[in-house]
Amino acid sequence: MTAAALRPESVTFISPNLGWVLGLSSCGVAQCLRLAKTVDAGRSWTWVSGANLSVLSTATPWQLRFADTQDGWISGSLLFATHDAGSTWRRIAFPGAGTPNASVAALEAADGRVYAEVAEGSNRDTYGPIVLFGSRTNSDSWYVVPSVTTGAAGFAGEISLAQGVFWVMLHPAIVAPQGNQSESALYRSLDGVTWRLEPQPCPAETEASVAAATSARVFMVCSGGVAAGSQSKSAYRSDNGGASYVRVSDPPISGDFESVAASPTNISVAAASGATLISSSFDDGRTWTGTLGIGDGGLGLSDLGFTTATQGVVIHGQITYPQTLQLLMTRDGGHHWATVAVNPT
Repeated sequence: MTAAALRPESVTFISPNLGWVLGLSSCGVAQCLRLAKTVDAGRSWTWVSGANLSVLSTATPWQLRFADTQDGWISGSLLFATHDAGSTWRRIAFPGAGTPNASVAALEAADGRVYAEVAEGSNRDTYGPIVLFGSRTNSDSWYVVPSVTTGAAGFAGEISLAQGVFWVMLHPAIVAPQGNQSESALYRSLDGVTWRLEPQPCPAETEASVAAATSARVFMVCSGGVAAGSQSKSAYRSDNGGASYVRVSDPPISGDFESVAASPTNISVAAASGATLISSSFDDGRTWTGTLGIGDGGLGLSDLGFTTATQGVVIHGQITYPQTLQLLMTRDGGHHWATVAVNPT
């Protein structure tokens, strides 16, 4: 790693041109976490001046999100917020923060609101309960969202949003399944204020993941048993805001499911086992095409998402192997992915 280079660990864009990367860099003889910004869609980068992130462990994974030009968050085992474009960061308290089992498992922001799935860590087997917290983006007034929780034990899922509609997936722990009891609970908010439990189509024995493409169109991927570098996956599409679903063709079985992301023209599924893969559909789930394949022993992907119908991002690699970390971007709607060098000035 050169002195100026940055190994991206997390990426966030708020428009096609404006984005940030959090990553590993050299601070003297040691590694540290630093923040870089682009205003030209990743073609060039500059350091965010004044951002002192020395309290963040380089051995712990972190996620970066910005809601607008001023308000952003770094989350993981701890939660930090900035309201001055990343120059200064303030630690935010949440239940269990700083204990080995507690973390912010997912965080997303839009339209003046930010939501986080907090694993409070009371249950040692699941790190639950998982509780949804919310705040206005320009303040640090976090509150518990009523009734959006796994209960005492459970696992985190993801938060997906499109055109002002938020979706939250949680996974309550089921000790003794009763009938068709699901391992996944799906919640939706049309206004970022009121939440309701929604039906989801995945079979009870599978784990559901959600990806919003538009305010009305949402995809669900159901992942099941694993065997010899593969995992069964099924997919569903709703064109009426989750009121009903139709099953589409199954994503490829290769690789263990990692995440799903969608845009108005694309649904992409990330998987990893012997290799790291993205499989995409450009016809509403009728057919699937391999759009990324890296023979890396299954290092995996994170932060897969689409800023627009044509532009998307993903982080490849793991912090345990920092030399593998890289930012990939697509500029043609997910058909092709290319490495983006992050060499801030």
